[in-house]
Amino acid sequence: METPKTMDASDVASGSIYLTVQSVFTNLIGVFGITYLARAITQEQMGMLTAITLVNSFVQVMSDFGLASSLPKFISELRGKGKDASAHILAAAIFKVPITFLPCLLLFVFSGEVSNTLFGTANRFDLVRLAVIDSFILGFTPIFNSVLLGSGLMKRIAFIGVFSTTVRWSFIVLLLLSGYGFYGTVIGWIIGDLTNLLLYIATSYRLLKREETLFRHSISLIPRILKFSWPLFVSVIVSFLYTWYDKAIILAFLPLTDLGIYDVSYKAFTVLVTLATTLGSALYPFYGMAHGKKDEEAIVSGIKKATRYLAIIVFPLALGLFSTAKPVITLFAGQQYQSGWFILATLAAFGIVYGLLPAFTGLLVIYEKTKTVLLLSLVPVASSLCFLPLLWILGLNGLAVIRGVSLLFTFLLTVYFLSKIVKVEIDKEAVLKALASSAIMATTVLIIQQVYYRLLLFPVYVAIGGVTYFICIRIFKVLNESDVSLIEKIVGKRIATIVRKTLIT
Repeated sequence: METPKTMDASDVASGSIYLTVQSVFTNLIGVFGITYLARAITQEQMGMLTAITLVNSFVQVMSDFGLASSLPKFISELRGKGKDASAHILAAAIFKVPITFLPCLLLFVFSGEVSNTLFGTANRFDLVRLAVIDSFILGFTPIFNSVLLGSGLMKRIAFIGVFSTTVRWSFIVLLLLSGYGFYGTVIGWIIGDLTNLLLYIATSYRLLKREETLFRHSISLIPRILKFSWPLFVSVIVSFLYTWYDKAIILAFLPLTDLGIYDVSYKAFTVLVTLATTLGSALYPFYGMAHGKKDEEAIVSGIKKATRYLAIIVFPLALGLFSTAKPVITLFAGQQYQSGWFILATLAAFGIVYGLLPAFTGLLVIYEKTKTVLLLSLVPVASSLCFLPLLWILGLNGLAVIRGVSLLFTFLLTVYFLSKIVKVEIDKEAVLKALASSAIMATTVLIIQQVYYRLLLFPVYVAIGGVTYFICIRIFKVLNESDVSLIEKIVGKRIATIVRKTLIT
């Protein structure tokens, strides 16, 4: 059995770096893959693939039961107390088997009806069945990801993520080139996701302390885990509906072509979201272990430092994406999707929320406020319904505004409820300076594009934006010696010296 160590600030930073590197590489692979895919299949077929992911998402939601959110809490707290988490890991895995198999069986049996609902014809039942096979595999993945996350093993998560994503897209491209069409895409999903799951199982198995009473103890823990997790399960269902309601509206009232345009725009935005949430993911086990040791000061300090570094990193990315939305969407998916640039720009503008929100990752769950999590999942849905008339006024762009406003409300309410149970300190100075620097950068890039716009000059726009941001960071004195010390501890003295000379002195 392997025993993970507890975490300190440098471990959190290192974990964030590993997960960020994973996010960057997997997103780059995905960007190149989607770029090829968008040109290899029609917009209607892209819309069909988007619709078929509803099957995957449905199975993951119905088989989750809140375990993906609650399991890291149990594991990290037990690690913080110096106790073994093997029984909790096995309990979650045992429960997952029937709860994942049942919805997959139903979808497989009624694949014709599902096909008719999604595509208006039962002839695509074979595509649905392929998606169900992939869904069964994906149903187990979050459990083992949660095991490694709760144990603070971000380096292994990063390796598995990059490797399996490479396998997934390699097979997708290979199958497309071999003439399998968009069916080859789903087969590629299956191969890549199976690789991912097998690697997770092999890694998680090493964390188990194998004893004769382990199975019996695991079975006895299932009711307790489910009692804690059920509000999270309901919130996952609500979040699923919230995540898909805009696409469902398009699917119901607009052509598949519009769904394809919106989905491609949203996929481009999720690159930013994934990067931001990845940066915050390493905080979950840190908060859990600190709470297990009853070290509340570490949690308060962690929140403040997290808001500082998230703002410095995410704000320029969000506003940079906002200012270059048109060339990004065109290069990302092709000229036929250029009309989605305003959707992407709108989402990116609201994306600055992700410069703060990930700092509070998992805290409500760690403090066992699962019903508050459920309430928070309902509030954005209600706010979205209030703004739904924007759909008829602004069309697809209205959906982007609705999603952005809901995101903002979620952030504000999260901070409000957390402030009732833990001291919430945000590094206001760093946040304001990073926001000002990012705004100046975005304005500069927008002005340059207004004066002279060429699609192939996108790298130049990015370079100018980057230089502008770093100049502002230096002028506003955003970084200090404590930041350099942390950088030195993580990546070494040489890089820390470069940062000190270029951005501080």
